[in-house]
Amino acid sequence: MGKAPGNGRQALQRCVSGLAGWARWLAVLLALVSMLASADNSSRSLLLSQDKTRLISANFDAGSVSLIDRHNGKLLQEQTIGRDIRRIAVSDEPANARLLASDYLGSQLVLLNADTLDILKRIPVPARPFGVVFNPRTRLFYATSFEQGLLLVLDLDGDLLFQLPTAPTPRGLALTDDQRLLVTHALTGQVSIFDVSGTQPQLSKVLQLADSPAQAARTDSQGKPRLLDNIAIAPDGETAWLPHVLWSFGHDFQFQSSVFPAVSLLDLTPGHEQELIEERKQLFVQINITENANKTRIVSNPHEAVFTPSGDKVIVSLAGSEDLMVFDLSRQGTENKKRHRRKKFQGGAKVTQIYRHVPGDNPQGLVIDGEELLVQNAMSLNLVSFDIGQPGPFSRLTLRHEHFASLVSLDPVDPLRRLGKTLFNRANTDADPQYPMTGDFWMSCNSCHLDGFNFTNKALMQDAQKNRFENAVTGHVDAHKMIAGNPVQAYIEIIQKTQGGMEAVDPAAPSPAVVHQMQALDDYVRAPENLPYLSTWLRLDDSRRYTHPKDWVNSAKCAACHTHIYDQWADSNHGMNMDHPFYRFQEDLAAAEEGEEFRVLCRGCHAPQLVFNKDNAPLKGHGDLYEKNSQSLATALETGQPVSERGTGCLFCHRITKAENAGGNTDLTVNLKDRETYVFEDAGVALFEWFADRQINALPGAHKASYSNPALYQDSLYCATCHNEFTPGMGANINDNYGEWLASPFNRPDDPARHKTCIDCHMTTAVKDFDQNAGGQSTNDGPQKSRLRAHHFTGGNYYFTGMRNPEHRQQSIDLLQHTLTLELAHEGRQLMARITNKNSGHDMPGGSRRQVWLELEVTDSQGQTVLQSGKMQNGVIPPNSRKFEKIAVDNSGSPVGLRFWRYTRIAKDTRIKSGATREEVFTLPQTLNYPIQVSARVLYQVFSQAATEQVQAAYPEQKIPVPEVIEMVKATQVFVEAPSP
Repeated sequence: MGKAPGNGRQALQRCVSGLAGWARWLAVLLALVSMLASADNSSRSLLLSQDKTRLISANFDAGSVSLIDRHNGKLLQEQTIGRDIRRIAVSDEPANARLLASDYLGSQLVLLNADTLDILKRIPVPARPFGVVFNPRTRLFYATSFEQGLLLVLDLDGDLLFQLPTAPTPRGLALTDDQRLLVTHALTGQVSIFDVSGTQPQLSKVLQLADSPAQAARTDSQGKPRLLDNIAIAPDGETAWLPHVLWSFGHDFQFQSSVFPAVSLLDLTPGHEQELIEERKQLFVQINITENANKTRIVSNPHEAVFTPSGDKVIVSLAGSEDLMVFDLSRQGTENKKRHRRKKFQGGAKVTQIYRHVPGDNPQGLVIDGEELLVQNAMSLNLVSFDIGQPGPFSRLTLRHEHFASLVSLDPVDPLRRLGKTLFNRANTDADPQYPMTGDFWMSCNSCHLDGFNFTNKALMQDAQKNRFENAVTGHVDAHKMIAGNPVQAYIEIIQKTQGGMEAVDPAAPSPAVVHQMQALDDYVRAPENLPYLSTWLRLDDSRRYTHPKDWVNSAKCAACHTHIYDQWADSNHGMNMDHPFYRFQEDLAAAEEGEEFRVLCRGCHAPQLVFNKDNAPLKGHGDLYEKNSQSLATALETGQPVSERGTGCLFCHRITKAENAGGNTDLTVNLKDRETYVFEDAGVALFEWFADRQINALPGAHKASYSNPALYQDSLYCATCHNEFTPGMGANINDNYGEWLASPFNRPDDPARHKTCIDCHMTTAVKDFDQNAGGQSTNDGPQKSRLRAHHFTGGNYYFTGMRNPEHRQQSIDLLQHTLTLELAHEGRQLMARITNKNSGHDMPGGSRRQVWLELEVTDSQGQTVLQSGKMQNGVIPPNSRKFEKIAVDNSGSPVGLRFWRYTRIAKDTRIKSGATREEVFTLPQTLNYPIQVSARVLYQVFSQAATEQVQAAYPEQKIPVPEVIEMVKATQVFVEAPSP
């Protein structure tokens, strides 16, 4: 707490001289102790109790908090409270102190009695709460919601007083003595400063940490500050130390040249807070302890920092390389700035020791008590103790207790998963010298995939964006079989190419020991919070990994009360028949190329119930292209047969509880277990279910609450979960409809009259005029709504839906024909066709394998054709036509075609962006007989004839027609005479 120690000593001297009696002396002493204890008030996972008799530990994925005897390391008490306990904070009452813990994966804060660990209250909060800290002056707790970008304020009773929006990804917290709350933002490299002197925090400023400049040598420290968790405030209150890494992704992904350890410093002068840019500690600059072979020591993932009591050293835990790093501060000061002008001032703090390696796995939390340092290992769940030595630059850390204490009585994590998670977090080259996870590189998997596979993936992809025409890959290069075909081999190749580990291992013939390690790593990758189905980001919010078809409500059952909406959905492209021959052809190709398990990449969006029901076998049969009103579902309902719907059914869409924004690939969560049901609703007996329906009609509130999430539905991110795609492992954007919409004129949240989300355009019957509110009823005999969310899901695919329903077909064509405008102009010998994407919120075309092109014909006064472009010949567009398309290619420069997941760069992108105008210029013949007539059309075909013929050949019995060509817009103009030169 700033300068509290010095001020406290002076206060003590004054008070002692003026106070009489032991009681008054004791009261002042206790007050002083409280002041000193809050001198370093930052969010931590390991705390020392006020009386220094116990250690309090947040036990991470063990889901518990523990009390440990400070003197002998005995585990006094453990209380399981959640799934993943990251940080704890304790109030300062002498008795009945409150302990607040953040349950990162449980989306809750838990309030406990700090002495007994009795649970006092569970507080549901927005996703991924992380940092917690207590303010003794205002008697309030503060916490961060990492995923939702919120600062939470709670009182001592656990009542949530405020949820304040912050910059994205708030994580660590620290409180200064003058009531400034520092908040780190892990994935933006920012630090927010709030004034918390009152009940409601007020934002003062947001500091953006500087990027370390690019260096000619890729292995020199450079990049963007990322993964900021913890904050350590110096004893004098003048500076804050922030351990983190630097991301540098301007080239192919490799940790030795992509991720660098660093510690940044902030000047905390009130009102003038700023980063001390020249004093940043980074690899090769001040993290430069060398090995015997004169190599810089590998250090990985700086996590937490603490100051020694004398203030002359800072100790940093290195979670990945499993080390401790010691900075000597004794040479800091103004005289240090008088160094030779060619020697850049670095704040006087140098690394004087790296203790290699801390016993145990994944050291994170640090606490200093007198001359002893306690280190908390997050993977091995134990404490190690060290002597910090005497003040001075030559004093060194020495190991006191290799195992001081166990944090838990029994690790609840399965041993195979524990090994996999440990490997995921490890960059220790000595832990397994024969098969190390890293070579001469300095980061772990967690250095980029922060806390596994989750929404942070989006930040990784954004920071790794390069010129996509040169290199679209943001992640691992040349992933074997996209991981799904042979995970063991794929992981070994990734470790070798990215981390430099396992150099002596043949990926195609690994030893049993390596196979076991990679199976453990795969088990962690498939953990419920990561990628349980590996190739899709789909998740089930349940203790089960898989469901049964009986767990799902047949969508046809919804038709009884929502007949109109059901009829719209049943014939739509989101309906039951998404296993049509075109899809089947693509899925079979994916499985043949990459392995059977790769089917789930496709099924995550096209048939998610199959994924949840562990139905990964090749599809039998096809959805009937001509089946109307999803009759097969109605038949199954009548006969009482459970079905795995091959589409996005009612229950699936209406039980999506979270859109993660990890980049697409079905990055969403479905919850079946918590939906409200009525008595006999799922009885399976007609009479009982009739009774349940009567209850729903009489008391619809619970039913509506279970299946309606307006805030999520209104957000275009809801649609992005499937309509955005990226290549697994390599992280190259395949479709970025959401990103295109974000950059479009339709994304105007501050201008409601112009703002249009995905559903505003694609879930309305007013497709000719999105400003028109089309009303109707969503429930039989229900209220008439002025703005009905139609379930045709109208888009550009008139082909499939048109086979079933002429209304759907016409809506799709109407939508297409109100998307573009076309104008013609003439200047000299130049003829211009100007096409504007006026009405689409994404690039045109937005879907895959759509054909959009310009057809143009010029005839002279005699009716003779003098210029022609884009005229189809036998169903094929001429190669020199003006197409609006994106062509992706692989490493050899060959178009990937249907193997879209293998693309590495974009060879060509002539699509028209939302709100943009494309001018296509043609040169007229030198001699023309005027007047001339120019006719131009923009044409659209959902699948090319060549693609259709492939599917026809594979499934001749399906009698598949060639999609018709749709005229999107047309312009005809006569130019009477040639313009003047």
